[in-house]
Amino acid sequence: MLSGNCLCGDIVFELSGEPKGLMHCHCSMCRKLHGSTFATFGVFDSEAVHWVKGIDKVNRFRSSEYGSRSFCSKCGSVVPAPTQTDGITYIPMGVVSGDVGEPQALHLFVGSKAPWHEITDEHEQHLEWPPGWDNSIQVKADVRETADPNCSGGSCQCGVVQFEYEGEADRMLNCHCSRCRRQMSAAYGTFVFVSSDQFRWTSGEDDVVNYKMPEARVKGTAFCRHCGSLVARERDAGSMQIPAGSLDGDPHIRPIANIFTDSKAPWVTLDESITCFPEYPT
Repeated sequence: MLSGNCLCGDIVFELSGEPKGLMHCHCSMCRKLHGSTFATFGVFDSEAVHWVKGIDKVNRFRSSEYGSRSFCSKCGSVVPAPTQTDGITYIPMGVVSGDVGEPQALHLFVGSKAPWHEITDEHEQHLEWPPGWDNSIQVKADVRETADPNCSGGSCQCGVVQFEYEGEADRMLNCHCSRCRRQMSAAYGTFVFVSSDQFRWTSGEDDVVNYKMPEARVKGTAFCRHCGSLVARERDAGSMQIPAGSLDGDPHIRPIANIFTDSKAPWVTLDESITCFPEYPT
């Protein structure tokens, strides 16, 4: 029995059996909704999901005419849909704990992958949908341009929340800790850090939900209350932490380190061309 829960713990579920396969999706819509470099979904029978608590805490966002995404109303973690009708359910693996075995995995939409990411495993790759899948379904996020060419912009999926920062970012990091996996509902979190002086909200600041983990010194998350997309958050005084997947374009910066690699998801291959730290670097 595998277990799953959102970052705040209000939503808890169990999964019976192992996933039939894993899908690493690199489409811009998944990046935007999860705030991550890519999203990973486990393929399970719909009967495999058993809700323990919090089904009443699930919000739904209609991401396209073909489907919707579910997220925790308190912390924004992407969670399974409360109901399934086609016999199959796709579970965001970042919120799942336990031994998933070694299911077959593949990469989708690598033609849209994040510019800062290099795929380092040997799983099969597809530019868009794999052969035999319904390739009529479009999964591209809207491209939003900043008014100032000296700025880099970001936004949520529904477009209510938008922001930008001026100049170059300070750094980009990949964090593999279990909290970041639950926050992003993905393999790991990739964050861009800029000073507060560089950053400004251009719309929707009042629509951002901020959640701070009560037991953590700085750990928390921020998301659009309408669509659940992760967005920028003030990490500490003078510093903004931006989920890289929320950015609308290439930030022209690349990860300088993988941190908390001792806690990495067992189903993801670590990019060892980047400096790796087993915990937080001193």
